Amino acid sequence: MAMSRSRNIAVTVLVVALALGLGSSAVLAPEADALVSISTLTVVDGSVLVSHGGSEFTLAHEGEVVAAGDAVRTENGAAAEITYFEGSSVRLEADTQIVVESLRSEADGGTVIGVLQTFGRTWHVVTKLISGSSRYEVRTPSSTASVRGTIFSVEVHVDADGPAATVTTKEGIVVHTATGAATGVPVKAGQESTKSASRSAESVHAAAPATLREAPERPASAPHPAKTQAPSSDRAEVRTDTRLADPVRVSTQPKDRTTTSKISRQRRSG
Repeated sequence: MAMSRSRNIAVTVLVVALALGLGSSAVLAPEADALVSISTLTVVDGSVLVSHGGSEFTLAHEGEVVAAGDAVRTENGAAAEITYFEGSSVRLEADTQIVVESLRSEADGGTVIGVLQTFGRTWHVVTKLISGSSRYEVRTPSSTASVRGTIFSVEVHVDADGPAATVTTKEGIVVHTATGAATGVPVKAGQESTKSASRSAESVHAAAPATLREAPERPASAPHPAKTQAPSSDRAEVRTDTRLADPVRVSTQPKDRTTTSKISRQRRSG
């Protein structure tokens, strides 16, 4: 009986140890998968705020990790830049807010980046997307901009009939699609397109030279896309429709381009 009890205790200890081991693996696995989609705030100039996974906004710091579900907001006179895990980047001008909705790698090596921009202006430098499953999209309350390797800006503002988005292309082609539309229009280099409730079919036209001059330069040697053998965790896909409109935060004041120009000079000299 004593030997039997000892054997039972030994088996119980072994089962508990295995359970703890498996439990640890189950907790750590998503963290390991999430590493493939880690991106960082590489520039924080002025009052920049960040919200991780829907938490309260706090002051951001250079080098801070940004993941799917996080939001970044620049205050008056501030600017920020996020460098994504595959080498693309987005620059936020003053009075701008974005929510990172998607950050993930696909099984075939493709990369997916999706951003919701609620107000303000951003400039995007997108690496060449080679894989068929790769995509880079910027969603706004009135439209979506889809690209496969280009430099472009998205500006969200308020017209008389509600939110509007203007896409300006410096390099490559951006497909600009109004919300609810089946197809979009190609916006080529040097052109811009505005979509809103009343201007969903507005034609593409030449962009202002002053706007094009504000575009960042593509780095001389952009990082190669990160390679992974498996898709990242489920947290890499977040939909945040509740943030689509925030009329309190929309600014109609002239934007302070001082810090934006500072980032441009840093990029060109780098």
